[in-house]
Amino acid sequence: MSDCPYALPVDIDRSFRGQRIISAHIKTVAFSFLDCRNQAHNTAVENKLNILFILNSMYWGGIGRIMSDVSCRLPENVHQTFVLLENKIAYPHRGRLFILQRSQSKHLSGRALQLLRTVMKFRRIIKEVKPDVVMSFHHDARIVNLLAKASLPTVRYKTIMADLGLASHYRKFLGRARKHIYRLFVSLTIKQAHRMIAIAEGVKADIIAGFGVDQRKIDVIYGSVDPEQARQMALESIEHPWFSDTVPLIALSGRLVFEKNQADLLKAFALVRKTIFCRLVLIGDGLERNSLTRLAQDLGVAADVLFTGFQSNPHKYVARSSVFAFPSLFEAQGLVMVEAMAVGCPVVAYDCPVGPREMLAPGTSKPDGKWEIEEARYGILVPPENVEALAKAILKLLNDSQLRERYSRIGKERATHFNADGMAQKYLNTIMTVVRELA
Repeated sequence: MSDCPYALPVDIDRSFRGQRIISAHIKTVAFSFLDCRNQAHNTAVENKLNILFILNSMYWGGIGRIMSDVSCRLPENVHQTFVLLENKIAYPHRGRLFILQRSQSKHLSGRALQLLRTVMKFRRIIKEVKPDVVMSFHHDARIVNLLAKASLPTVRYKTIMADLGLASHYRKFLGRARKHIYRLFVSLTIKQAHRMIAIAEGVKADIIAGFGVDQRKIDVIYGSVDPEQARQMALESIEHPWFSDTVPLIALSGRLVFEKNQADLLKAFALVRKTIFCRLVLIGDGLERNSLTRLAQDLGVAADVLFTGFQSNPHKYVARSSVFAFPSLFEAQGLVMVEAMAVGCPVVAYDCPVGPREMLAPGTSKPDGKWEIEEARYGILVPPENVEALAKAILKLLNDSQLRERYSRIGKERATHFNADGMAQKYLNTIMTVVRELA
């Protein structure tokens, strides 16, 4: 197991009462995701740089993995501070760590009071840390930074807004009032940001179309994967009997939430099961787990669906699967598809906005007219929310060993394009661009 450094959380309510803040490292017990010790990038930064990252958490999801990769690869003379709204950490990182530990209130007045308290805590951190640059992730964290900076007119730092989602598509699932509030805050945080990072070209286009941002202000930096590390982690043993059996496995990793649309995969799996005996492995956890469990029971496939819960190492499950099926309603990049390709698992995906096509068929457009299955360069695409087409594509791969082998081989090649060192260097370039503007 790797000795992954974690910054020891600081108690915000105690740390500013005349006490010195002490940073420390502890060994991780539950995770062995990445060894930070030897990952620092060789690129030198001329002077000491003080950067603060604020995000909801570093738990399950692409943002946590991306920030871990970036943090562990930044040069040693980049001083890092992490501020999390929630005490949820699953990935290693360098630097000091503050947990704001917000509580969730069901009432509007309670939420407003909690937001005020969180902003006040963050103000105190800003005054203590004195960052040169603040990089914000997640909508809630961006609002906290927005309000704190607005209330500190004499504190001089620049903001980088990392937009790793699709604001225009997320708004569709909000109520009318929340939709307008969401747009207002996104507009204000964009206006405040000195520079933006988009995780895909489609995300950049979405920001420009939805909010009129100058394209020169946005850098596209894809999320990364370390293929060699993923393949090493895939070798870890699994005690569950399914993974030593010959029955084909269909896998999907990710949060169990509405937009990931695991419900369609369960329905497609039920159709596939009518032709081929196979099993489905859902790696992850989330708000939709109970409803998905009930759906599996209603479809009569519950005995052959495995809900693994959160796994710090999803690679060992995916690598032993025949197909990785990706049914999201919308997806900025879909980093889990790249991870699946890295361990040689062929990918079938809904051609939803915007990530799947960028990952599996870069530089192409959707087919004209009615279509069902597109054998793209790096995987198979099917029309969004078309359960029958998804089932047919899964069957196509299960029935064609040569096609699986081809996609397994070229998928591994594709994954090498999303190099963690290259991603960290691009983040550093964006940071240095903002720092030079600050000088």
